[in-house]
Amino acid sequence: MKILKKAHLDHGLSKSHLDYLLFAFASRDRFFIETIYFPEELDEIPCALYGPTMGDGPLGEGEVFYARRGDRPNLSRMVRLPSRPTRQVTVIAGPRGDVPCALYTAFGGPLAPKEPGDPSLKEPEEMRKATAFWREHALAA
Repeated sequence: MKILKKAHLDHGLSKSHLDYLLFAFASRDRFFIETIYFPEELDEIPCALYGPTMGDGPLGEGEVFYARRGDRPNLSRMVRLPSRPTRQVTVIAGPRGDVPCALYTAFGGPLAPKEPGDPSLKEPEEMRKATAFWREHALAA
């Protein structure tokens, strides 16, 4: 795995975190999504996810608001709570140009379904799962 300039790295990862990921996934040569835990010697990173997956109760509409994150075309379900520290990190990487395995993104916490407004959601079942998940979850603002 390589880290290119196009990687989405705005999730609180330090150079030490990235060096660890490069070491941990050095032999990868194709697309993958994997969730691992950073060792104790590395700082925790922020996790923005709230809801049942994180041991919280479901977040109702009265607790959330919707906002655009970055240049995404869809609105994200947000909650006015701080990110929480975690050692859990989800890594998504795969082919980019002539590189067989480049880091796309890495973020604190477990893998969550794409958001319902994500234009890459095509399959009805995938859309159903995304809608059900994000009905109860939100991201820290």
